Order: sequence, then C-alpha cells, then structure tokens
Amino acid sequence: FDLARKSFAKHGDSFFVDEKRGVLIVSEALWEKGHVGVQKKEQFLYEQRQEVLRALVEQLQAPDSFLLTQDLPNEAVLLTGKTTVTLSNIEISENLFIVLLRKTKITVGESFSITEHVDNEDCIGEHGMARNSPFCLRRNDRHKTVSLLALENIKGMPPNSIGCVLREINLKDTDLINILPKLRIHEDSEVEELILDASEKKYIAGILKQKQKFCVGRVKSMRLREYAVGILPEIEVHDDYEVEQLDLSAGREVHVAGILAKDQPFYIGGVKKMLLWECAVRVATKMRVRDDCEIGELILAAIREEDIARILAKDKPFCVGRVKSMDLKEYAVHVIIKMRIKEGSIMESFNLEKYSEYYSRILEEKDGSIELGRIRRSGFHVPREIRRKLRYTLVDEEGKEVLGETIGEVATANRGGVEEARVHWETIGEFFDSTAVLLGLFLVIWLSSYLRV
Repeated sequence: FDLARKSFAKHGDSFFVDEKRGVLIVSEALWEKGHVGVQKKEQFLYEQRQEVLRALVEQLQAPDSFLLTQDLPNEAVLLTGKTTVTLSNIEISENLFIVLLRKTKITVGESFSITEHVDNEDCIGEHGMARNSPFCLRRNDRHKTVSLLALENIKGMPPNSIGCVLREINLKDTDLINILPKLRIHEDSEVEELILDASEKKYIAGILKQKQKFCVGRVKSMRLREYAVGILPEIEVHDDYEVEQLDLSAGREVHVAGILAKDQPFYIGGVKKMLLWECAVRVATKMRVRDDCEIGELILAAIREEDIARILAKDKPFCVGRVKSMDLKEYAVHVIIKMRIKEGSIMESFNLEKYSEYYSRILEEKDGSIELGRIRRSGFHVPREIRRKLRYTLVDEEGKEVLGETIGEVATANRGGVEEARVHWETIGEFFDSTAVLLGLFLVIWLSSYLRV
C-alpha cells in the first residue's frame, strides 16, 4: 500500500493523510510493521487497502492539543476538529497549512510562516528558511471549499501573523481571500500578480471588517473582479508604490457600493496602466493617485448607460491626474463631461468610441464646454460630430500648437458679469485636408487620361 501516493504531504518518514475524520500522521515504518500482510499481497484490492487505513483511523483517539514540530511522534496521530494545533517557531508547506486550516483548530504563535509545497520534500522546516523561495498562492481543489472551521481559524488569527514570500496570489470564489490581512508580507516584497475574484460578498467579508489596512507587497499587476473590487481601499499603499497595471471589473452597482459610499477619496499611489470596466468606472471618482504620477494608459469601458449615470449626476468634476493615453469605450465616453486632467501635461493619445449611438449625452453639452487640454495631433482620434463640444489644443511632436487645429477664444461681456467661451475652429485645417484630396483626385484623372493616350 503506497502511503506516499495516498498522502498530501510528508516529513522524514512520516506522511500526512487527509481522512474524513481529520488528518492522519503515520510513519512508513509503523505502517509496514503493523500491516505487513497488506504490503506482500500484490493483488490486494484497493478497496481493501482503504478499509485497513480506515480501521487504523477509527481506533485512534484524537488529542485535545498538538504542538507541531519537526520531530513528529513515532506513533500514529489523528488530528480532528476538536484538536487545537499550535503553530509556533516553525515553517510549514502551503498544502499542510491549508489542510490543517480546514480540519483542525489552529493557534498561530510567534515566528510562524508558510512556504511552497514541493512533492517528496519535507513539509516542516525551521522558521524563516524560505525567504528566498517565493511561491504562488492559488485556488485549487483544496482551496475551493473552505469549511466553517477554517473561517473560524482565520477570524481568530492575529493580523500579520503568518510570514510568507509570495510570487503570485490568484484566488477565485473562495473564503481563503479573507486570510490576506493575516499574512505578513514585507512591503518591499515583489508580487508579480494579484488576482482576486469574488462573486459573493462573503468571500471578502472578513477583510471589510478589518479596522486596519493590510500589505500585499509591491504588486506589479493587480486584477480585482466583482466584490473583490471593494477591498482596494483596504490595501496599504506607500508613497513610492507604483502598480504597472490596475484592472478593475464590476458588473453590478452593489459590487462597488462600499467604495462609492466613502466620503473621501482613497490613495492608490502610482499606476502605469489603469483599466476600469462597467460599474468599476465609477471607482475613478474615488481614487487619488500620487501627485507626480502620470498614468501611461487609461482605459474605461461601460456597456450600459446606467454604469456612468452617477458620475454625470455629480455637481463637481473629478481629476484623474496626468494621463499619457486615454481610451474611452461605449458609454464611458460620457465620463469626459465630469473628468478633469491635470494642467501642464500633453496627452499622446486620445481615443473615443467611434459609434455615434453612444454620444447622446455629450451632444447635449454646450459647444466648447468639455475641457481636454493639450493633445498630440497624431494621437487624436475623435469623431468630427462631437469635436465642437470639446475644448482642446492639438500640438505637434515638439509640443507646438498646430496651425488650423487650435482653439479660438471668444469673450462676450454682459452687464451682469463676464462670460468666457471658447469655440473650436478647424476651418483652415479642413480646407487643407480638402485641397489635398482634390489634388489627389486630379492627379488620378490626369494619369488615367495620359495612359489612354
């Protein structure tokens, strides 16, 4: 009977087996000694082998408490939901930690950490040995179903009590997301990717109840889906923090209700690329980037008009800081009515949805009332029918205003006050464009006539 194949972890000659009643710890030597007959019968049926193992489990009495160390007992031990397992001055593999979390009562003491699970290698080691071996915390079959006991264990753990070095965090629809504030991740630790997806609020409820923010290190790429978007304000951010990509998606208003209810914007540091989808577009009104941050690329997309209705209902505009490239898709084009870009910057690229069916709200605005600032002519892609509603200046590669593509100003004074308005004129530019087209047609006709001759 192959104990190694049946087990989920090993240490020395002892194996950890996930049984229905709990976690069985048994050494290979003890198993062979007590069940030598099983080992010799090559044709021994698998069901019979399982029955022998179940019989061993049934005869064991689970202890009330168990101190997990590198020196495991010689006799077989069964750890159940009534056993309090103390984890202190030790480092264990991710697999062992998750099973103990689900099957036993856990008490986390000082100097405890988890590390990557490697098959056929010891799952218990000295605390702090895995500092140079980051691992990925992903949802798998073992993470998918988290027991009520596991939730109680997570709830009782002190914040920042589990040391770890993570390369990636990828958790979807699992209560294990709630363990993130319990992890002790150094602020300088680099995490390649943080992906959290929560279709139900319960998967992030524990985080929302925390009274303090938690650190996930220096994340390069962060992708939050549905209710998981709501934990963004709870992530601790330092002044020099910069995310290469922030990707938020929320299909329903309830997914972002907690963020929208906040009185003050929350700080997200620096962002190189930001993508906001559907209801997550509204989160842009609550985020504050670092003062010297220039968002390299900002993409907003909203497939429903109601996704941006609350933004348009606001009395005051919101600022997104400096943006190098902006791409607004579908109904998200309406966001420019309330959006302001930090002065003194030049947008390299500005793209608006090309289909006119999404422009109804913009066309209701006054001509020249929507401020965009300075934009590179080569990256300006806006349908002509709405350009008159915008106020902008096109510049060349050297930052100089392009003749015939600039903004004129008209000031009208009234006795009750002075009203300033800017009108967008492109007549000269359109004239030259039209002339170039006519010259091209003339040359084609002339060449055709010449070739016939």
